Amino acid sequence: MGIVKPGLALSGFLLIALGVQAQPVRYHEAPLRQVLEEVAERTGYAVLYRDALVEGRTISLQTTSAKLIEALADALAEQGLKLEIDLNRRQLLVTEARRRIVTLSGEVRDARSGAPLPYATVAWHADAALQGTMADAEGRFRAMLTVPERQDTLRLRVSYVGYVPQTVTVGIREKAIVVRLVPEEKALPAVVVIGSASRLDGVDTSWQRLIRPERFAPFGEPGATRALQALPAVGLTIGLTNGLNVRGSQTDGFQLLLDGMPIYHPTHLFGLFDAFNADALEAVGFYYDVAPVVYAAPPGGTLAFATRAGSRDRLHATAGLSNVAGRLLLEGPLPGQQGSWLVAGRHALIGWLDWPGNAKLLAYGLDVARPTSPLPSQAVDLEARLLERGPVAGAFYDLHGSLLLDEARWRLRLSGYAGADEAQQQAYRLMPDWSLAGPLSSTPRWQPVATRQSWANRALSLQASYWLSSSLRLHTTLGMAAYQSTYAKDDFLYTLSGGSLQKFFRRLAPFAYRNALHEGRWEQAVDLGQQAGIWTLGAALQVVSLSYTESSALRLKPFVVKQHVLNIDGFGQYEGTPHPWVKLLSGVRLHTFATGAQLRLSPRVHLTLHPYGFWSVGVALSRNYQFLHRLAFRNTNSTGVWLLTESKQPPTAVDNLSLGMQLRPGKTRFSLDAYARYLKHLWQHEVEVPVYLVTRDRETAMPWLTDVEAQAHGLEVLLLQPLGPLEATLGYSLARIQMRHPAILNGAWYPAPWDRRHQLRAYLDVPLWSGGALALAWFAASGAPNTESFTDPAQPKRLGPYYRLDLTLFSRHAAGPATLEVRLGVFNLFDRANPWYREPMLVLTGPRLPRRFDFVPVDVYDLGRQASIDFTLRF
Repeated sequence: MGIVKPGLALSGFLLIALGVQAQPVRYHEAPLRQVLEEVAERTGYAVLYRDALVEGRTISLQTTSAKLIEALADALAEQGLKLEIDLNRRQLLVTEARRRIVTLSGEVRDARSGAPLPYATVAWHADAALQGTMADAEGRFRAMLTVPERQDTLRLRVSYVGYVPQTVTVGIREKAIVVRLVPEEKALPAVVVIGSASRLDGVDTSWQRLIRPERFAPFGEPGATRALQALPAVGLTIGLTNGLNVRGSQTDGFQLLLDGMPIYHPTHLFGLFDAFNADALEAVGFYYDVAPVVYAAPPGGTLAFATRAGSRDRLHATAGLSNVAGRLLLEGPLPGQQGSWLVAGRHALIGWLDWPGNAKLLAYGLDVARPTSPLPSQAVDLEARLLERGPVAGAFYDLHGSLLLDEARWRLRLSGYAGADEAQQQAYRLMPDWSLAGPLSSTPRWQPVATRQSWANRALSLQASYWLSSSLRLHTTLGMAAYQSTYAKDDFLYTLSGGSLQKFFRRLAPFAYRNALHEGRWEQAVDLGQQAGIWTLGAALQVVSLSYTESSALRLKPFVVKQHVLNIDGFGQYEGTPHPWVKLLSGVRLHTFATGAQLRLSPRVHLTLHPYGFWSVGVALSRNYQFLHRLAFRNTNSTGVWLLTESKQPPTAVDNLSLGMQLRPGKTRFSLDAYARYLKHLWQHEVEVPVYLVTRDRETAMPWLTDVEAQAHGLEVLLLQPLGPLEATLGYSLARIQMRHPAILNGAWYPAPWDRRHQLRAYLDVPLWSGGALALAWFAASGAPNTESFTDPAQPKRLGPYYRLDLTLFSRHAAGPATLEVRLGVFNLFDRANPWYREPMLVLTGPRLPRRFDFVPVDVYDLGRQASIDFTLRF
């Protein structure tokens, strides 16, 4: 037939091409079918191919007319195609090359420090599509891929948020590929989002760039937790927050880990910003759908922080100053280049720096004289608030430390964290001389009242990894954590029952609690890499001891409880690519809760079809359990209270189903997800559900409910669209979150307090100059449920809508070896009065003297305009 291989036939074909002028030929991502037709016109050869073989493929090449066939053959070979030449029949035949399966493995490191880069992205082109994988928490990657039989090299594009991407050519048979990335001038942590049912590809870094802590800093200190509100799965975050509501879950269903250890209070100053120095963090993994089985994964997802390893080349320092805090970080190599160290500290300046609005911010967080809607006409403004604010004080700090030792086959990391907050507000309030059993007295008197809160968190972690071979790794985590919190408010608002479901009245009275927790944790895992993926097996042991004391007007004597538990878990997981069109994460975690000898099974499956290329679809299923619960007081922004499931109580359980699709036309990214969640045995404090109090014996019952049900259904849309030099992001969620309890509203479903049916968020990043950018963030949401309507049918079911525009201006300037970063932020630029919640307020009413005390419902507003500034110097 006269068919010869391209390499042998090219010399003969060049004789034919001698008469053709060496004109330049360029194609950039041109349709392959079009290129083949033009090659036929240029050469006079017929080009034969199967339509299915070239459909949807594009090709790029740059050559001359004389070398067109040679360049075409090379370009086709990169896509697994072979070009054969039939000189006798003057034909070019495009066929599919014979293929083989190979395993690619290696690691990604920081070029300066030598530290591993967790969750780095490794991508390559194969079969006209972008494929790839994601490194693990140790910066190691492993993937199985199919390549043409004679292909010996592969071009990898390795990227990591905050580092300069690098393209390298590696040998297919290389056993230990090491890619080193050079860091950019910014050092804020990368956030890897694993949540969408169709997003388990580990290739496209567009979603990682969506979460940028540096552009979410309206209060002066950047942080990853607040930056997560860019995702439609995360509920709208107002100025102050007790935590994140993820796909309908309560805030206690959201777990935050630092180097494998839990942090029980993850924010400073009532949720304004993270309790971590962003300069000291290396990477963040956010799992809100199906998490790997190495995480216990409560209902609301897991946010896993990693402390950054120190520099290995020389001593580096980072200093920062904002309107609320000062911070310093030092890092450098250990003697003999055997590792590195890092220390970082941050301390509040809010008590020393008289920045406009700082004092009001503290009072607002302590729920003292928050701004409200106008009072009713019968309440006189001059006397209605009945409160005179006194001195206010607040402070916080956090410390980070990291020590890294490693060799070729092992790595040892020791890290520690300590953080604390305290705040207090003195005031005088005009109140009646009431008792819990009697009506409001008309004889008022001024009484000193105070609100005080504090918390402290400590964590220590030792992580060791040892590679028995290139495909077998042992990983050990040992750690301990301690947490304590106190809260006291002399004028806490109670809703009390008068012996009938139709009779409720209000009182201001003291409320206080103290909570302490100690935890020890050991975890052992082994990873086995195979051609198709990675198997993980392991076990975890957790010992927890805690105490809780509460003083409440609902009880004659303090409530005291002490709890101890031993929890042993086992887990197994497979993650890989069993087929080029299929990516799979499948595993199970077995919980054994020693208190009560409870045994629970937590299965998880995350399947993605066609993970590479223009489109992908996926489905995720899981069941998760929660044995440790955080009681939050919705509108007080108090410190958290942590309690354990008792021996006769079932743990909180959630069944999760989600479906997703993703489209990637060009640089546009579009994601659509639908989910359904069913939750049982949720915990709520009794002061959050006053309707329930009439059915309980307050002296014998626990001060919390443990058998609340909930269901959440939602649709989420996310769009990333470059607009020339600009970049726009649009997120929308349509969701319904409902709860019920047999003793509340006759067992009927009612909206959760955080249920906002429609939520829209839009971001626009505008580059201004080299190193300068403006970030605009617009939030809009339908009104939150009006909890006052539960006891007053005349009240509207929902509050007014929420609109807010935040602005962050960022600029970077290099001066020799140092780099200066300046960040200006404004929260709620237009100072809109956004309804947060509705609650009764104590007022004096009546058209004439003597006036009487009464409670009238008012809307409490979110924070108004807040300006901030931050300077960071790196050298």
